[in-house]
Amino acid sequence: MPTLPTRRFGPVPLEEADIYRFPSGLPGFPGASRFILLPDPGGAPFQWLQSVDKPDLALVTCDPLLFAPDYRVEVKAEDLAPIGLADVAKGFVLAILTVPSDPKLTTANLLGPLVFNPGTMHARQLVLAKPVAFARVPVFGAAAPC
Repeated sequence: MPTLPTRRFGPVPLEEADIYRFPSGLPGFPGASRFILLPDPGGAPFQWLQSVDKPDLALVTCDPLLFAPDYRVEVKAEDLAPIGLADVAKGFVLAILTVPSDPKLTTANLLGPLVFNPGTMHARQLVLAKPVAFARVPVFGAAAPC
């Protein structure tokens, strides 16, 4: 089995069937369009979005419903068409987290959720029309403004 040499996790087994493709790429990360999801080594409810194209790139993500239970991704069908998804509920959503030096101050970007279609293994980052406060929602110890 081939492996992906990552900076954060060392060599990671790489199955072609586990690779999610972002057909439009991931905004802010040119040249990175193929990713795998890895569980958090510490057993936390986080997942790592590890780039296959740039092994030094790994983003920590989380299901936003774990800390913002009322959060809803409201998009038009044409926003999901590039990943072959007719309805967000048929896939799954993750939020990218920002973890500062004090992890208790971790925030989530709910303005730019990642939507995954496990049926096609395609994903896309959306840009939602919500108040700017949704760009940095506290993950720990504070209620999200959802």
